[in-house]
Amino acid sequence: MEKQRQQTREAFRQMRFGMFVHWGIYSLLERGEWVMHQEKIPVSEYEPLMHRFNPVRFNASEWVQLAKHAGMRYITITTKHHDGFCMYDSALTDYKITNTPFKRDVIRELSEACRRANIALLFYYSPLDWHHPAYKSDWNAYTRYWHGQVIELVEKYHPMGIWLDGCWDKAENIDKTWRLSELYHTLRKMQPNLLLANNHHQKPLPDEDIQTYEQDLPGENKIGFNPEPPSENALIETCMTINNSWGYNAGDMNHKSAAQLIRILAECASRDANLLLNVGPKPDGTIQSEHQERLREVGTWLRDYGESIYGTRGKVFSSTPWGGATRTEHRIYLHIWNPPADSQLAIELPLRVKSAKLLRDGTRLTHRQQERLLTVELPAQLPDSRNTVVALEV
Repeated sequence: MEKQRQQTREAFRQMRFGMFVHWGIYSLLERGEWVMHQEKIPVSEYEPLMHRFNPVRFNASEWVQLAKHAGMRYITITTKHHDGFCMYDSALTDYKITNTPFKRDVIRELSEACRRANIALLFYYSPLDWHHPAYKSDWNAYTRYWHGQVIELVEKYHPMGIWLDGCWDKAENIDKTWRLSELYHTLRKMQPNLLLANNHHQKPLPDEDIQTYEQDLPGENKIGFNPEPPSENALIETCMTINNSWGYNAGDMNHKSAAQLIRILAECASRDANLLLNVGPKPDGTIQSEHQERLREVGTWLRDYGESIYGTRGKVFSSTPWGGATRTEHRIYLHIWNPPADSQLAIELPLRVKSAKLLRDGTRLTHRQQERLLTVELPAQLPDSRNTVVALEV
């Protein structure tokens, strides 16, 4: 059983790049997934949105093909967000996608499309719930409800992992309050290799596999609530938006460029972390064109440089002002987007370097090594200003 879990953990680490999907009835309002809370919309006004939700242009295979074209190896999707609406056919509530005009189970369709395309699938689930009456009135009843739904998701769809978010709402003694260890034990009996993540903004519990950093690089805490530093044995993942919103927000045009996203991916891999990059589909089920364009450009870059990302490990150097670095057993990959003004890249490296070359076309670069100091002569102008990769044979 433990061997199965370790194999799945290693498979997840090697994937390095995934798609996060935030989608629900909140997309109808086009102001992000927190709109119910931020605008203090009462349940009596918010709940009827389900009767308008009819994403007739949703096509699971198109989503999966976009992820593949972007070079993503897994998808993590919201099965229930904080608004309590379920995007799958739950037997435990009527507040769900199959009771909308759309009627279809999008999680079932996405599961099948991922399986056909060999894309791994994980499920985001929010224990926090602004809709369920027992959340505030009967904690034991609510705990049975949300535990039951997570168990149901694993039984029905067999995901690679469960990604929880919202336990920070009752942060004191998280394990005891939310009865997490109890739930994890049940889930592991059902599916021994199931990966578990919990975005509770604290160090992972012993049964949690993935430690996530929200809108931040691992080891940084710019937004004030991420744990720091990463735990030694955890799988590390950064989840980040392309603009500033998780759920679809028509007014948010602050989209990161493809160059920024490529560098963020390389920085994550350099810190031995995955990047889970978010899209927020529109209410009709399509992914906005600005995000599609950027994902396709990242995928084009990965087709040239993917070996420097997938299956690599990070933490090669303690400081990399010129970019980042990843490694395999016999290679070190230098990801460069901020080269020295004189194009002489000097780094301390105890290993003997046999050759240095541009990864994209194999052009050899002059290098000198004196004891631990390695100097590589870079082209005066980097072939790819977004991120040029130099491969060192060691």
